[in-house]
Amino acid sequence: MIDLLKQPADNKTVKTINLFSKKKQKLKKHEIEATIDKIREEYDKYIVTFHKPLSLKNAFERRYTEAKIHEVDMERFLGEEIAAIKSIYLHQNKLDKDKKDDEERARLKHQRKSQPDFADKVLQKLKDKITVYPPLRFHKDASYEIVHLYGAIREFESQHWPPLDHFISEHQSWALRGDRKDFNNDLWRFLPAGDTLIPPILERYKLLLDSTDVPLRDITREAQHCLKEAAFLLNDILWSCNNIIKKGIAGENIEKNLNFVQNVINDFRIKDLKNR
Repeated sequence: MIDLLKQPADNKTVKTINLFSKKKQKLKKHEIEATIDKIREEYDKYIVTFHKPLSLKNAFERRYTEAKIHEVDMERFLGEEIAAIKSIYLHQNKLDKDKKDDEERARLKHQRKSQPDFADKVLQKLKDKITVYPPLRFHKDASYEIVHLYGAIREFESQHWPPLDHFISEHQSWALRGDRKDFNNDLWRFLPAGDTLIPPILERYKLLLDSTDVPLRDITREAQHCLKEAAFLLNDILWSCNNIIKKGIAGENIEKNLNFVQNVINDFRIKDLKNR
């Protein structure tokens, strides 16, 4: 910031200019020259620091020459020029501050975009886990979670259910007693069927997805229903097997196949969705 009231380096005195003084102060020649030199220095510094054109200083020199030719009150002239150079410094500093503020806002905005928030991280982590299960594609707008959960059930039925079915059927009559369930009668509702190869339990969900005038909340509610029904089935199967095992019964290939059920329940975060 310009300070034309300080003692110059060459020990010349720059007289304080008070434009509001009632008593007229006549500046001496060396005081005028010292002030002019200081104004020139400030223009030089401004031009170099802020990469401004030399024409700014040249314009001052023209004003100074005209002031001498027309014998303008030099004290008032210098006061106005000091105010002018101070003003352009203040304006430039404000511009620089505004630019830095804009750059910082842009940096923070980019940082927020490049660094997903906690909710995004959780959703991405869930998506990464369930991607390993083959999708059951039945509609282009179906929930990613539903597509992979029902794909996991299809894989479960073909590769892991037969030994578990045998184990439960053989022991549930006495081990589970009043908690016996016919899982085969339930399981078929979750598997591709008919010409469309759509699980019966997903038919209403597909119908809502196909409709153009159904509120999104209704589609979301039906997706949640399909999710819960699948969770009830898997948790019931897991509960039945674990309770039979607690009775001291171990079956062949039970652990590997039961682990698959447990992994699906954990990966889709549906362990709390239970009938029991």
